[in-house]
Amino acid sequence: MSADTPVLAVTDLALKAGGRRLLHPSSFKLHEGQRVLLVGPSGSGKSLFADLLLGFAGPATPGIEVQGRIELDGTTLLGRGPEARDARLGAVFQLQRSGLFDDLTIEQNLTFGSRDATARGRVAGELNLDALERPVTVCSGGEGVRVAIARTLLRGAGVLVYDEPTTGLDPVNAAQVVDAIRSSHRRLSLIITHDYAAFDGMVDLILFLDPVERRIRTLEPGPEALQILHDALVAGRAPESEAPPRRPGLLRRFAAGWRRLALGTTEVLQDWLALLATPSALLRIAHPLDGPRMRQALGRDLAPGVLLFVGLSAMLVAVTGTYFLFERLPKRIWTEPIIQDDLVAGLGLIFTRVGVPLMVSVLLAAKLGASAAAHLGHMSLTRQLDALELLRVPRRRHLLLPTAAGQLVSAWISTAVAVVLAYATSLVVFLAMHPGYSVRYFYEAFTRELDGEIVLWVLAKTAVSAVGVAAVAYRIGIQPKRAPEQVVRGIHRTLLRALLLVLAVHALFAFLEF
Repeated sequence: MSADTPVLAVTDLALKAGGRRLLHPSSFKLHEGQRVLLVGPSGSGKSLFADLLLGFAGPATPGIEVQGRIELDGTTLLGRGPEARDARLGAVFQLQRSGLFDDLTIEQNLTFGSRDATARGRVAGELNLDALERPVTVCSGGEGVRVAIARTLLRGAGVLVYDEPTTGLDPVNAAQVVDAIRSSHRRLSLIITHDYAAFDGMVDLILFLDPVERRIRTLEPGPEALQILHDALVAGRAPESEAPPRRPGLLRRFAAGWRRLALGTTEVLQDWLALLATPSALLRIAHPLDGPRMRQALGRDLAPGVLLFVGLSAMLVAVTGTYFLFERLPKRIWTEPIIQDDLVAGLGLIFTRVGVPLMVSVLLAAKLGASAAAHLGHMSLTRQLDALELLRVPRRRHLLLPTAAGQLVSAWISTAVAVVLAYATSLVVFLAMHPGYSVRYFYEAFTRELDGEIVLWVLAKTAVSAVGVAAVAYRIGIQPKRAPEQVVRGIHRTLLRALLLVLAVHALFAFLEF
């Protein structure tokens, strides 16, 4: 590549967001070896530009109007997803949404950059990272950013984009991050920040998002540029709002909602089919990247509290069902001796084939579905999902498979535990109400109508329910979220749709069985 050929070229880039003009057509070129600041007041579009550059926003993003071109090494990026960036471009997000996988250790985070332990140790040493077996959540702010930088470097990126890397850091941690950025420089470093003073003396060019002209201006580093930035940022003048777009009519809103529902249903079915096509998910439990997530999912979904929750519910159902069946039997003194065997057999059939599997599926849909949606929603909010995209780790393999495997195993084990406890509780209630009858009598009557076919039906309906709930939680959980309230709404939507799905699945199986 010629020395005059730009690494990153932006041509006539114009932006509108939410009815507001952020940027008139602006152009600039960045070359090999440069360290560049992109500075502007809050609301001027810095973060949106970063998302455009990284592929998380584009012309198809609702509420955004984009024109112009963004090219990396001559390859058009605008309108293409993060996968178009391959290993050439990496990103380090701001502290509050750093993209670090906060349920893993530092070492496990670095493994996403490289599986070579020697390389991980070398880069960790360069960035003064030690005790890599610690959870990443115990890192200080500056250390967390350095972990993100190390992971990106291990991935091999030469073009590094830093989105507000010093935001929320004290001066000591901010200085550590600046030093880490200086030592990590490769082909091109683009630092998006409002803290321009922290990088004074280390950059070759300043891109200024001028809030008055609404253009990107190029400034040469120096006292004059610092004065311009100081005046603009102290004034804090962001672009004024333009007239908001007219709200679409009722019919259009209804049609848009219907399209979203149809699209969401299609995506869930695609996830479902992808799971059915991958029956060896549990074999990834030892995989260096997917293994920790798989073990976490199994540990979470098979926690003693989950089994206790399901077991107590099964016992309550068995107590009330058995007691009221015999206690409220019409003309009990005459009818019970005649039909008692059939009543006990009916208890065994309805508990094992219908009642307990439905109860377990509903309870786990509420418990595990909400838990998975919350976990994935948090990952979306903190840009961990965006980091997966840039690291080119398939979301379905890394997140959907563990979620589905954990819920499937939990459904089968919980159903078995619940059936056993329902049988034991029903036995105790029956013997208390019928002195003189034996355990053997109750067991033989209870299991009289049960056979291997019923076991297969139970396994099938609980499996389909569990996998379906996992697909719903995954699809809703990974949707973009930029505020905690969106995570909460995602949990509510998951609960409603998961419960409706479970009821529909069991109704369908009841139709097929009977």
